Order: sequence, then C-alpha cells, then structure tokens
Amino acid sequence: MKYLSKILLLYALGLSACTGTKTPEASSPLFKPTPVVELTCDGIRVAHLNTEFLFDGMGDEGGADFDWKGDPTKAAGHRKKVGEVIKSLNADVIHLAEVENTEVLEALIAESMPGKGYKVYFVQGEDSFLGQDVAVISRIPITETGRSNDRVKVGDTDRVYGVSKNLYARFNIGDQPVTLIGLHFLAQPDNIERKPQREAQAEVIRRIAERETKMGRAVIVTGDFNDFDDAILDRNGNRPISSVMQTIKAVGRTTTDDDLHNIMADVPQILRFTSLWDKNQDNIATVNELSAIDHMLVSKSLYGRLRSIGFIHSYNPLEVTDHFPVTACFSK
Repeated sequence: MKYLSKILLLYALGLSACTGTKTPEASSPLFKPTPVVELTCDGIRVAHLNTEFLFDGMGDEGGADFDWKGDPTKAAGHRKKVGEVIKSLNADVIHLAEVENTEVLEALIAESMPGKGYKVYFVQGEDSFLGQDVAVISRIPITETGRSNDRVKVGDTDRVYGVSKNLYARFNIGDQPVTLIGLHFLAQPDNIERKPQREAQAEVIRRIAERETKMGRAVIVTGDFNDFDDAILDRNGNRPISSVMQTIKAVGRTTTDDDLHNIMADVPQILRFTSLWDKNQDNIATVNELSAIDHMLVSKSLYGRLRSIGFIHSYNPLEVTDHFPVTACFSK
C-alpha cells in the first residue's frame, strides 16, 4: 500500500505529507505548534509515547536529574503538558514509557481525560537506577498483562542481560486476538559498548513475540527501542550499529511468514522522526538532532487492517517531552 493512502493526519509543525522531500534549513523554525485537534479513528487506535520522566516530584525519583525532580508543582505542570498531547491522540490503547507508577497515571487521566473510560495497566519493572517503568492505559478491555524476566547471553561473554522495562498486554481488535509488547531499551544507539546488551534485549522481546504468535495472536511491538531501523532510514538517514530491529522483526527463526512490519515505512522520510536529542545542550531544536528511535512493528494480519498512521509533531520537544507519539488505526 502507498503511504499516502494511510496517512490520516500528520502534524509536522509547518510541514505536511505533500511537501515532497525538501528539508527545511536548520536555521529556519523547525517546530510550529498547531492547535490541539483530537484524531479520529473508525476502528481501534494504538499509540506509543515516551513521556520523559512522568514522575510526581515526590519521594525517591531515581539517579537521573530532570527539571521537575523533587518539585511537585513543576511535575504537575509537566504532567499537564503530556496529558494534553495524550488526550489529542484519542487512542484506545496507549503504551507509555518513562512513567513512575500507577498513581501518576491515574492523576494524568483524572486531570486531562476524565470520563474517557481509561484504565491504568501498570507492570512493575526492574529499573532500580532511574525508577522508570512502562505502562498501558486503555479504554477497551485488556484481558491479561505481564512481563518477561528472561535474561539472555550477551554476545560471546558469560554475562546475561534482560529488559528491565517491558510488558505485554492482551486484547482484541475485532475478531483478532492481539498482544501488545511494550519496551524501553538501553539508551545510546551509537555506543558500541552498549550494543551487545541491547541485542540481548532484542532477543528477549523476540521470544515474547514468537510465543504470542504461536498462540495464534497478532502482535504489536512498540516502544522506545533506542535504535534505528536498518531497512527504513529516518529523516537524517541514521543507520544502526546493532541487529536489534532485524532480530525483533524476524520473530520466528525458521519462517518469514511471521515477520513484523515497521509502520514507519509507510510515511515519507521527511516525517520519520520520533525523538530530539539536544546534543550541544543549547536548548535549540535543529534538524540534525532528530531521529527515529521509537517504533511500532505489527504482524502481517494487522498490517492488512491498518487504516491510518500518525507521526505526531505538534509541539516543541524542548517544552513537553523530547519524544513524539506514534499512532496506528486498525479496522475492527
């Protein structure tokens, strides 16, 4: 399918799906926030967003520094901004990364989406340093949630490594049983020393996907992979040093029938970015600081139901969260 037939609505901050391949100059305004308009979906919309430390500003908040750490008032302000973004997605199932606990998500729903029917599905992880977790909020029934505690061998060493932040959530899209596998991998995609650990993490997720597929379920693997797709280049043409995406997309070792499709392939390259890393810390967003490290991979059966895709760039990532949402609408 051609990507233009699938793009329902893309906020590109002054760009649109019809702008061709011209890239704005780095000196021109990159982000031009638009008024919040809720997306619509005649089916089930699934979304992912890394919320950037969605914490409450109280108690033990881990070993990282962030502007609202230890400040409940600032934390509430951050939560409000993130909540407005999530509300605008109008998604049925939303995977969220970098969340602190159930309570902060319940506060977000109460403040930004009251009466919308969302429930929190929080799965406690093992990130003891940052204190971050992944979670799902959903307004359709989730039948089961869980996580993998598997640890696999790191390269040729005797060490083992797992995914501290992962979950799975089972639900239905029409008559299709679906399992969403959510993740947040080790950071720094260009760090050669972290490559083997992230590849081990990919193997853990691949095993979950293979298990769910063998049960007759379609899968959606989504989250902050902290890695690039070698087959689908992002806006700046970033290439991975790891086999992370290849491993997960393959699912089964002996067949290609269960391979997963990265929905990013169906949007123009100019819109393929999900994250901003302010490398020089000058608090100015420039084109060369954009990359796509958040992904949504779907089974072939779900790809056949795919009706629209959103790579939503409707805000300045220096003011809300440094990641952007990815959404997909599937017919029932």
